[in-house]
Amino acid sequence: MVEFFRRELSTVADWIQVVVDKGAIHVTWRPKGGGFDPVEHAIEYLKAGDYARGVQILRIVAKVRPNDAGLHYNLGMALSDLGNLDDAIVHLRRAAELHPHHGNTLVALGVAYYRKRDLTTARKVLEEAMAVDSGNPYALRNFATVLLELGEPPERPVQLLRLATEILPDDQQSWIGLAKALELKDDIAEADKAYRRAVEINPHNKIAEIAKTARSKIAQATMREAVGGGLRYDAVMYCVGALEKREKLGPDQVRKIAFEIATLGMNGINPNDPALKYTLRTLPGEFTGLQLLCYMHVMWQQVAPEMDTGFDLRREYEQALKLDELRRRSGK
Repeated sequence: MVEFFRRELSTVADWIQVVVDKGAIHVTWRPKGGGFDPVEHAIEYLKAGDYARGVQILRIVAKVRPNDAGLHYNLGMALSDLGNLDDAIVHLRRAAELHPHHGNTLVALGVAYYRKRDLTTARKVLEEAMAVDSGNPYALRNFATVLLELGEPPERPVQLLRLATEILPDDQQSWIGLAKALELKDDIAEADKAYRRAVEINPHNKIAEIAKTARSKIAQATMREAVGGGLRYDAVMYCVGALEKREKLGPDQVRKIAFEIATLGMNGINPNDPALKYTLRTLPGEFTGLQLLCYMHVMWQQVAPEMDTGFDLRREYEQALKLDELRRRSGK
């Protein structure tokens, strides 16, 4: 045990004393560099993703600094991220006792209860956070999330999340939370805009993938609404045109077109606005969003038929294949 503490504290101290007396462990040390703070050193480890070392140092320091609110706050947040929720709640509650008006501490405590799926307590704690710091965007965002999961009407969560996005306009989680709340409110057009903003902030992470999938579902549902859920014959004809084009192209060109449209689609293609036109480097002309999606579907059927393009045009494609076969038979 003595060697364990010496090893763990060796990076932050140039003198260490560990005494075990009647089952109790007493640790004292002299920080390196005189005024060096081991808590700050531990936080640097946490920021670098080395949670194991950062948490270990904070646990050790907590034994001799039990009334350090910042220490308990950072240790509690790290433990919460690691999924050690009961321990996290102990430290975050201690931090809240020591610093009862620190809004972020209450937010972190509420998040820990939320992760534990104790939604009732999470709601109470996050309400306290909002009372202490009404403009805290993290309190607004997480409180709104809890309200939605508790089945509350979406009007208040929408209001809270709009405020959160105004305070933190580049907070991706607030935008996707707002989008989901707007969907529940049946404000589909605004929900799509919020999802699009979430993608714009960072198009290459998990949240963006969720937003892209949601946008595809909205676009597809809207497209089907125009024909009562039936076949879109304009999409059928776009697919027929794409089949004719594909017949004249080589495999490399087909692949390039498929990939370019897929890349363009990462930022969203609107299939429901015929006035909006798109251009490609790999194919001359201007295209509507629906036309591009049809082209993408047709090209991917040759490049990688198992590929899910995220926009269901299977029925239109099957009908287009039948029409294309008739064209071939007629010799046109």
